[in-house]
Amino acid sequence: MRLTAYIVMIAVIAAGCQNKPDSRSKASPPTNAELIELNRSLITQDRNTINEWVSKSDRNFTETSTGLWYSILGHGSGPTIKTGDNVNFDYECTLLNGNPCYSGNQTIRVGYTDAGSGVTEGLQMMQEGSDYLFIVPPYLAFGLTGDGAKIPGRAILIYRIRVRDIN
Repeated sequence: MRLTAYIVMIAVIAAGCQNKPDSRSKASPPTNAELIELNRSLITQDRNTINEWVSKSDRNFTETSTGLWYSILGHGSGPTIKTGDNVNFDYECTLLNGNPCYSGNQTIRVGYTDAGSGVTEGLQMMQEGSDYLFIVPPYLAFGLTGDGAKIPGRAILIYRIRVRDIN
């Protein structure tokens, strides 16, 4: 008798666990147009935040066509870095509010690593010995999710990069 009760109870629970939408929810997924507008809105908010930060800075910054901002702290010499070059550089990464995230020395093959499109774009402006400061908006860095460790989602990052050598 107890076994039958357990079987009936399990059957009732299993029947209630069907994968069907919640009938109380009337929300539909956003349309492509709504997603595009949301993306534009987030980019505009980030741009406004960066503009405000730049206006308070004592450095001169230039914005690229992709939305990466840079300030040249020291010029280098020789050829400009290109895709496929192995580059050794020192870096410091902070949030826009100044909280440190990462720093160190790294060697990467430009365009063939997960360095992020903002860092990759920035490196390709530099030469051996260059010292640049970059402001990287979220869509050129770690996006909506962050890195899962020190960089939160939608973070605007400041990178200082000093190129040591190019191979």
